Amino acid sequence: MKSSHVLALLGGALIGATLALLFAPAKGSETREKIKETVDKGVDEIKKECHKRFPKNQEEGLEA
Repeated sequence: MKSSHVLALLGGALIGATLALLFAPAKGSETREKIKETVDKGVDEIKKECHKRFPKNQEEGLEA
């Protein structure tokens, strides 16, 4: 799978999860907490994918 497809899939999943939370019948504070958790998970997944696909860039970043 191309990296652009993976990023599109992750982005779509993140947007879908956020919309689902926004329309869920919950308190605003609960919804904001769920959105924060979802975004944090999405960012972690994107970081993992980038580290897997671009390990050389990660090493260069540590040297800079």
